[in-house]
Amino acid sequence: MNGTELSPQTSHNTAPASFIQSSVVKGPFVQGPLIQGLAAVVLFSLTVPMTQLALADFSAEFITATRGLLAGVLAWLVILKQGWKWPTNNALPWLLVAGAGVVLGFPYLLSLSLTQVAAADMGVVLAGLPLTTSLLAAWIHHERHSAPFWLLAATGFLLLALYVVLGLGELPSFSAQDSWLLLATLLMGGIGYSAGAKATKLINQPDAGWQTICWTLVLYLPLSALLWGMSWGEQAQQLTRPVALPSLLALVYLALISQLWGFKFWYQALASSSVAKVSQLQLLQPFFTLFFIALLLPQDISGLQLVFCCLVVLNVYASIKVARR
Repeated sequence: MNGTELSPQTSHNTAPASFIQSSVVKGPFVQGPLIQGLAAVVLFSLTVPMTQLALADFSAEFITATRGLLAGVLAWLVILKQGWKWPTNNALPWLLVAGAGVVLGFPYLLSLSLTQVAAADMGVVLAGLPLTTSLLAAWIHHERHSAPFWLLAATGFLLLALYVVLGLGELPSFSAQDSWLLLATLLMGGIGYSAGAKATKLINQPDAGWQTICWTLVLYLPLSALLWGMSWGEQAQQLTRPVALPSLLALVYLALISQLWGFKFWYQALASSSVAKVSQLQLLQPFFTLFFIALLLPQDISGLQLVFCCLVVLNVYASIKVARR
């Protein structure tokens, strides 16, 4: 693994630093990290639609707090059942940084953005998340990649942005305030991903990805509970009718899948290979979203969408091939 350091979590753990990598199947597209990363991307692909559904009945503050609270309680139960030891001192700061991104910052800013910007317009912004994660990986993990990789990463962003713009029929128009909000959303996502991957490497256990998200959620559980209590009072006053079932189910999905289960695979994948390399799989996320929408709703997939899907898949494959491990 390039430019990373690993240390055992406890004194009786003698697993080598390369444990995670050595436990995966080798091959161009059948490696453990890529399969786990793809599974996470599929689970995350419903985050934006589910957030939009939840916003029909809940505020951005309440959605964020509920995600952290429900997922945090479940994470605490998992930790008790598994009997995991307290994270090491070198992993703890990275868990806190990761939580600032994926427990608080990104969920709140995404929900807030969707109250001001159309979900389709958000696609242009989220197209930059893989590139942002790769850039942060170069800083946090000291990863070094070749010029062809960065060219392909930028091409992937441009392809996906062009796909969204063509779907809209026009360039999205953001106010100055919206632009700063969207940029902050992007940065919080990238920081949460990269810092969580760093913590996963430092924990260095077979289930390190699972431990990382569980400990992250538990560390922020008191704050999540406080924010939930504060937001519930305002939320209760705003409810003038019974909560719609789709909104409630969407909130449950965001807490259990987007906030907890998906990260079990995502952090393990990022830590088991190059962060920048695995992050390119996120470029496929809008197409999984499109697939689910077509599956659940009477909506056809156009030829243009299929063309862009193929182009992005080829670009992701090429970037993974040239990325350094």
